[in-house]
Amino acid sequence: MDEEKVVPRQVALIARWNEKAADLGTRLLALSCFDNNRFVNGRNAIEDDLSSFESLRLDITTEVIDLLHEYCFILRKLIERADCVSQARKLYPHPGNGNIIINKDGPDEREVLLCQRDLWWILGRVIHSQSVMVLGGDTDLLRVYSDGKNRSYSDGYCYVSVESDFDEGVRHILHIPSLVHIFLFSALASQIKEVVRDNTI
Repeated sequence: MDEEKVVPRQVALIARWNEKAADLGTRLLALSCFDNNRFVNGRNAIEDDLSSFESLRLDITTEVIDLLHEYCFILRKLIERADCVSQARKLYPHPGNGNIIINKDGPDEREVLLCQRDLWWILGRVIHSQSVMVLGGDTDLLRVYSDGKNRSYSDGYCYVSVESDFDEGVRHILHIPSLVHIFLFSALASQIKEVVRDNTI
């Protein structure tokens, strides 16, 4: 197959996977940051008798885990296809955040150590995971938004514990908003968009 036919196909795949990664990241962020406590006692204009989403907790948890796997798989394929693995190895979702308290003031409050490895390493662990557990909410110790603002969750789904067949018995704690934002707002994401833009008529 000659190069003129290969390049457009490559660009088409990169464009499609880039769009898919953005869509999955948005959905993953929305679900992982869903806070049932913000919808209690009529807050956010929801009627009291419809205010509890407790019955959906298992559904949301399952969807977060499924979306996390799909997001990491598509993102890894995108990075490979765009030949940007070296850049992905320079991105750290949890820089400078070691031990933190999650589910603060709740019955399952605990101190955890966030995974200090790079994005490429983390994607491999999630894709090859043997188990993923949603640990719960967030604290305001971590930057959640790209402009530096923090948000506090008291009953979210944004921390997960991942055990991979690469290192069985070791659990890696990930913060989903940080995992999504580290790519979406990175020079790597901009570079991939440029590749598509420069090769699309």
